[in-house]
Amino acid sequence: MPKVKSLDVPNHVLVSARGKRWEKVNLVMFTVYIDDSGSDPSQHVANATALVIPGARIIALQNEWDSLRKKEGFTDFHTSVFIARNPHSEFANRSDEKQTRVLLRVRQILKKFGAKVFSFTVNKRDYDEVVPAEFRSYAGTHHYTWAIRHMVAMLTAWRVSSRVTDPLEYIFDWMKKGKERREEIETVMAQAEYTAGEKGMAGEYLNYSFRQRKEIPGLQCVDCIAWTCYQYGQLVFRNKPLHPIADAIWDDLCSRNGPGTIADVKKSSGPLDWFCAGAVTRSNLEEWIQKELADGISLTRFKDWEKTKAVRV
Repeated sequence: MPKVKSLDVPNHVLVSARGKRWEKVNLVMFTVYIDDSGSDPSQHVANATALVIPGARIIALQNEWDSLRKKEGFTDFHTSVFIARNPHSEFANRSDEKQTRVLLRVRQILKKFGAKVFSFTVNKRDYDEVVPAEFRSYAGTHHYTWAIRHMVAMLTAWRVSSRVTDPLEYIFDWMKKGKERREEIETVMAQAEYTAGEKGMAGEYLNYSFRQRKEIPGLQCVDCIAWTCYQYGQLVFRNKPLHPIADAIWDDLCSRNGPGTIADVKKSSGPLDWFCAGAVTRSNLEEWIQKELADGISLTRFKDWEKTKAVRV
């Protein structure tokens, strides 16, 4: 793994927030769009999914997405609403042919412009029963927060191993200010930045924002992947039959990984794959928490960060 140089706080500006005025700002190398599925308390599994897109490709993505949106007559592609043909939405009364055509084009676009996909799905009951309350009070009470924490670490590992020199830009699907879920994500990023600073990588996690999905094509693309991975998580953890559309999307995403059959990819997706989707088993959780509690490193870092936060306040 290449050595990472010490970084000053980068002067990055979100190109996706500036639209076609990108020439006037510093263009980040890669932007990560992050979405969740299963955050509702009534749902049994939680998923976090990230789609990485090269900064230099964002304007081309915007142009192709605008063409699709105008041709098919929608303003905001929300996969669950689209699939259900919600009668109160702009997707009501769509024909099977049109639904198939739009979904195919969405997948073509996200596969064309996406450089990498990471997805984590966790069974909420397993997490609640395995992770002790003390640890959750520091690491986050929401299952989605736990998935984000591990996803961010994996994204950084991917950046370093891929010899990407600049920190990533993170765009999360919109959460209102002051809401607990948003505050926990902000805490994850602040804690990660604190640890990065100790390692000489200051500025690694400063570039993030929460954006409205309807304004950002990347968020609409990752929403499709997150919905699919959530459906697959339902199959893995709840034995719920896979939605036929989710099955088709899953196979299509797996096919982007390259040589090998779809069955091979479903059995094992690794970090070298384009589409890296994992379901965290109960044994995975038990092994992880036993290690964390045994060495005490994470809890110590959480407590140290809280002290520095108190001093700053």
